[in-house]
Amino acid sequence: MNALFKKLSKKLTSRQKDQLKQIKSSLMPNPFNKPWVAYEPTLIPPLALMQEEGIDVLEEWFRWAEEWSLLLRIYGQIQSDSHVLEIGCGLGRIAFPLRYILSSDGSYDGFDICGNKIQFLHQNFTPVYPHFRFQLADIANTFYNPSGKIAPSSYSFPYTENSFDIIFASSVFTHTLPDVTENYFKESARVLKPNGRCLFSFFLLDYYKPQQPRPLGFARPVFNFDHSYQDYGTDFAIADVSNPETMTAYRLNMIETFAQKAGLILEQEPIQGLWSGTPKNWVGSQDLLIFKHLS
Repeated sequence: MNALFKKLSKKLTSRQKDQLKQIKSSLMPNPFNKPWVAYEPTLIPPLALMQEEGIDVLEEWFRWAEEWSLLLRIYGQIQSDSHVLEIGCGLGRIAFPLRYILSSDGSYDGFDICGNKIQFLHQNFTPVYPHFRFQLADIANTFYNPSGKIAPSSYSFPYTENSFDIIFASSVFTHTLPDVTENYFKESARVLKPNGRCLFSFFLLDYYKPQQPRPLGFARPVFNFDHSYQDYGTDFAIADVSNPETMTAYRLNMIETFAQKAGLILEQEPIQGLWSGTPKNWVGSQDLLIFKHLS
């Protein structure tokens, strides 16, 4: 139906287009007519699945979802007709609030390395919101998918060039090694539209101070980035020597090098998260970086 309306609108005057929009609104399904707005029980995964993402209470599901909904609105400039890609979509926690931002003129695509999570989304999310699509990427990761068959450093995103207005990754590069991060930057630049934006969260070593008290759960040893890895020197660190991808952190200059090679540029100074305990003012829990194409 959307294709039909687009075809018709090309030959109409401005007034006729407005009238056509009113007709379209009356014919297209409106999610706000449902008896709930912020809560659809069938889209909420069972607790056992949630716990795989470190969620013990439902409040945490909504907190992270709404945090990223906010970041995408303010810094990603998301619109109702935006075409959005999420790297590492998990159980659809961020897709959950985006379903009331993205209309049927927009779209959401997400991929993840955990098959059971994608299966849940195929069964529960896409049938209700068909413009939200999820794919399995059987990528190897020592922490989340040790039996994965695809090397992440050579993985090609399954999308064509210039497909997306916004690409985001929430707490993905906090679990990847440098060669993987470099490849994901290259692939993001390839599928990003010329005027699009990338929003990526990191733990930046620039703000990490070993003796600095850290708030909430970030005080745990798993966030002690005190171990160097291979020959990356002080630009990259891990928290767990026995499993490097458990938690990773980068220095900003390394990330900017990856971005420049990919054809991306940092749009503004990093937006510090609360995790390190160093910022006086913070927006989210992790450090946020926003990129655009160099051209």
